[in-house]
Amino acid sequence: MKTLWLLRHAKSSWSDPGLDDFDRPLNKRGRGACAIMGRLIAERGVDPACLVCSPSARTRETLTRVAAFAAFSAAPRFEPMLYEADVSDLMQVIRGLPADAADALIIGHNPGLQDLALALAHDQHGAAGDTPLNRLEDKFPTAALARLSLDIDAWVDLVPGRGQLISFDVPKDHASVV
Repeated sequence: MKTLWLLRHAKSSWSDPGLDDFDRPLNKRGRGACAIMGRLIAERGVDPACLVCSPSARTRETLTRVAAFAAFSAAPRFEPMLYEADVSDLMQVIRGLPADAADALIIGHNPGLQDLALALAHDQHGAAGDTPLNRLEDKFPTAALARLSLDIDAWVDLVPGRGQLISFDVPKDHASVV
């Protein structure tokens, strides 16, 4: 069994229309969401063996601000393939993780992260009510964190439908953590 954490970057700024998308920083709301999610991650004791982050400015800043609260021991790897990644790109990156790593945190972008979570948790679809999967199907907001348990022994074995969404947290649900 492996655990995969998916963290979408926090809310970015659009205040400079001339700035390239890749270079956009976080806005005030995004910085606040990082504090909320960083504290939540620390509270839960999340310390992934692998930490892979898109190299965009907003994902790097999300990582830095979340890590100010969460004590990650793994050095981050900045993976260019994560920027504008689709499910296939994300699966390729994850399949390349070290086999002995029990868990990994991917910090990236939508729609890729949402599509990946839905593809991995495919067999859970159809449950009624306010389940984590139903909320994730509706939207994967900025700074949201999904936790999936994967029925695999090595990352290279990752295929759609082999995961179960354990939790899905969004900053607004944990605003009291700040």
